[in-house]
Amino acid sequence: MKSKIREIYENCVVALLWCLCYLFGILPRCVRYGVFAPFVSFVLRRVVRYRYDVIMRQLRESFPQRSESELQDICNKYYDHLAEMIVGTLSLAAMNDKKRAKSTEFNLTSGFDRVIEGRNVVVLTSHYGFWEIALNLYLYTPNHHLVVAYRPLTSRIMDKLYARLRSYDRVDVVASKLFMRHYVANRHGIDGRNLVVGLISDQNCPITKGCCWHRFLNHDSLFFDGGEQLALKFGLPVFYLELERLGAGRYRHNYTQIFDGSEEVKPHEITERYVRCLERTIERQPEYWMWSHKRWKVVPDKESQFYDNYKTEV
Repeated sequence: MKSKIREIYENCVVALLWCLCYLFGILPRCVRYGVFAPFVSFVLRRVVRYRYDVIMRQLRESFPQRSESELQDICNKYYDHLAEMIVGTLSLAAMNDKKRAKSTEFNLTSGFDRVIEGRNVVVLTSHYGFWEIALNLYLYTPNHHLVVAYRPLTSRIMDKLYARLRSYDRVDVVASKLFMRHYVANRHGIDGRNLVVGLISDQNCPITKGCCWHRFLNHDSLFFDGGEQLALKFGLPVFYLELERLGAGRYRHNYTQIFDGSEEVKPHEITERYVRCLERTIERQPEYWMWSHKRWKVVPDKESQFYDNYKTEV
């Protein structure tokens, strides 16, 4: 009985929050991004100083060659970006296909559309830019079903809210621990459509068999290699997706093929290619990566056998 009451309560709260997000999302764009976003940025930077020490410490460690004034400038721009992401997330409830299309451009010079025709494909992206907008890929791939892995949030209410905000046609958002099972069960297609597998592969990774070490932004860093394992097991092409900011809430999808699905590669080489692509993206415009996350919680124990799995060529 208690669990049923709790479920009803959570659903009511989620419905209320979704309605508030919808009301915010229908406000004029100039109000959301021209008034609300700068205000949120000011509060984060000047009033709350949200994770300022974490941001600056990680910037200093990642870019030791840059001056303190340069790093401070990146930090300030990051707060502006974080405010834009908050606005973008709240606006998702009021988004439809027409509005999503206006917020997204697709750069397909890499031959992405040709490669994916009639087959499944893996797309690796990151916490760079407004990653929620990566789901807009479904607008360009009517013959594919997008399946995306995510890590459930600790708060059940927020987890349910995000699930509703991410509820698109031809898009399945699947918890990471269930993802491989979901793919295997549907690898021959969903509703007659092939699959695009979307993975955010730069999340904090614990020391497990599903991770490998790579040198990244001046740190020994753990990365999930689930995308690589999926590609090798089922012979899938792999693309790196870079989200290029065009303006407030507007992004271009840039795709770079990093594996053709059949070539011979060394262990962890596909993930290494992804890491190098991501590093170049961040070095070009670092303010759009999630610096407020504690990225390097795990320090490698160079005496352990697990660390021996590390060395990819840099």
